Order: sequence, then structure tokens, then C-alpha cells
Amino acid sequence: MTTSSPDATAPPTTRRERTEQTRERVLAVATELMARRGYSGTSISAISKASGAMPATIYWHFESKEGLLGAVIERAADAWFEGALRAMDQGEAEQRARGLEAASENRPALRYVLVDQAEFYRVLLMIALERRDETGPPLAAVRRIRARMRERFQERVEVRLDERLGVGDPEIRRWIAGRLIALAMVQLDGTFLEQQLDPAEGAALAERFDRIGWILELARIDLLRQAGVEVPS
Repeated sequence: MTTSSPDATAPPTTRRERTEQTRERVLAVATELMARRGYSGTSISAISKASGAMPATIYWHFESKEGLLGAVIERAADAWFEGALRAMDQGEAEQRARGLEAASENRPALRYVLVDQAEFYRVLLMIALERRDETGPPLAAVRRIRARMRERFQERVEVRLDERLGVGDPEIRRWIAGRLIALAMVQLDGTFLEQQLDPAEGAALAERFDRIGWILELARIDLLRQAGVEVPS
């Protein structure tokens, strides 16, 4: 007995199109439900009902619920990273226009992560908090994405240390950037949770962004001094 796609009777082109459309629809629905209910609270039957795809079709595409979760995370990650980097570019351009070449705060990037694209960040944290299998695919995917996040952001900080602060030694740049990004990740996680529990807008949200900037700026100054680098006034 051979296993075939549920749309196997359709012409090849139509089958491929329908298969891809179904897969994307299931992923979109699963992302939304998991963000609202968590992984454990989202069943295949609920995804099936909301997406219109039969459970057998969902299993054909993803093999298991954990396989579906991994696909949800990977699907969202690429677009999220590109958006975050564009927001960082926007923030740095605004800082240069204001004459703040060495500022640690980047409001467009912070708003992107904490507000505009909060659903993706929420999914990552919910999976990390509720998973009990330390070796399971979902938690492994979250760890890969957070490691990628640290790597991509650290690269940006290293370039900034070189071009704007004149830190020429690559080992010192890597040492400072690694510690700043580790601190920034803690700040993001904590501020994200605060924003979920007590949503803020306007001046209150700006104050939260300022707080992140203040802490990172103090850390940057201290790390530069520890490394024997002259700190700009």
C-alpha cells in the first residue's frame, strides 16, 4: 500500500498549488492558535476545524503535532529576523540624524520585537516555558532561533563598535558585543513579559524603552573600560 497526498487525483500543477495552499493555511492557523492558547492548549482537531484541513491532511504534511510546531517556528523566523534587522537599520538612521552615534537604545527595533511582532516572540517564550522534553524538536528549534538571534544581533554590535567607537581589536569587539547581547536578551525577555502583563503605549512604553537603553549604555561603558578602551564623553 502506497502513501499519497490527499489531493493525489488532481492534475499535477493543481495538486502542487493546492498542497502548498493547504500547508500555508494550516501553518497560519496553527501559529495564531498556539500564540493564544499555547502548544499544549492547541489540538490538531482545533487546527483542523479552524483551517478546514482534515486531520489526516495535517498529519500527511507534518507527521506529528511536534513536527507542525517546528514548522510553525521555522516559517515565522526568517520573516521575523528580516523585519527586526530593518527596524534596527531604521533606529540607527534616526540616531545618526539626532547626533546619537553611540546610543544603545533603538526604539524601532524594540517596538518591533515587543509590540508590532509580539506574537512570534510570545510563541517562542511559551514553548520554552511549557515544554518538558529537553531534547524534543520544539524546544530545540526555539534554542536554535534564540542562538541565531544572538548571533545576528552580535554581528551588528561588533560592526558598530568598530565603525563608531573605534574598537579595532576583533577579540575585544567580540567580548564586549557578546556580553551586551546576553544582557539585551535578558532585558527583552523581562520587558516583553511586563508588556504582556501590563500593556503600555505612548510615554509609558517610551519609558520602558529608555530603561533598556540606560542599562545597556551603563554596561557598554563599563565593558569598554574593563577592556581598556577609551570611553567617548
